[in-house]
Amino acid sequence: MDLVLHPASQHLVSQLSHRLPQSLLMSGPKGVGLNTAAHHLARSGELLAVIQPQNIKEQVDNELGTISVESIRKLYAQTQGKHSSRQIVIIDNADRMNTSSQSAFLKLLEEPNDNIHFILTSHTPSQLKSTIMSRVQHSVLQPITDQQTTDLLTSLSVTDPTKQAQLRFIGAGLPAELTRLATDDAYFGERATSMGAARTFLQASTYDRLLVVQQIYTSRDKSQQLVDDAVQIVRRSLSAKPQPALITQLEGLLTVRERLQSNCNVRLSLASLVL
Repeated sequence: MDLVLHPASQHLVSQLSHRLPQSLLMSGPKGVGLNTAAHHLARSGELLAVIQPQNIKEQVDNELGTISVESIRKLYAQTQGKHSSRQIVIIDNADRMNTSSQSAFLKLLEEPNDNIHFILTSHTPSQLKSTIMSRVQHSVLQPITDQQTTDLLTSLSVTDPTKQAQLRFIGAGLPAELTRLATDDAYFGERATSMGAARTFLQASTYDRLLVVQQIYTSRDKSQQLVDDAVQIVRRSLSAKPQPALITQLEGLLTVRERLQSNCNVRLSLASLVL
């Protein structure tokens, strides 16, 4: 995928390309293009390794997978010794490191090799230990502008006004997300259904919201997706017309999202949005 970034983020990445810190964390909303930006920066050296979350079948799974302590230990072995040229390690979705993995990675940060550079990406940097955060340079990528969204959709040959409106509703400002939505019909259908459910949830009565909670609380993945989509919808509404009620609603959603990410009880967390 081509690098499509907000002008301010483009300037930031350009600066980082010329002076890459030894340990960099890039964060931003899902679909903003963190992985693409990380690989773009990796061109300034040799890509030594890419670490991504994996499921129990050792398949890449950015939603439910984890970055195991074993993978960090292997990385430790890879980075030891002398390296004559710049070696770059990308840790994608770094917040998927569990406690043991983060502790192991911290050791790498505490014993830096001059020619080893780490690029971490994360949509929820709050999940990373404060000791890791204190040792990385943190840069945030912004969503692209409305004009950039229009230009991207045009480049993707999306000309139907209805389809354009649907894509904007789901992924406005998020180039990686828009590209996947425009090129993967099955994924588009899943996201459209999920966003529709979130909008209905936000507008439904207390009784109907409780019914939704009853239907999805057994799946942490579906519950987190519902909350993430609701956050996106409320943020967009706030941007269009700021209202105190929307701010309160957003704060509640963000609190629940943090609870779900911290493995708190799903049913009780979702119920707090209703009662």
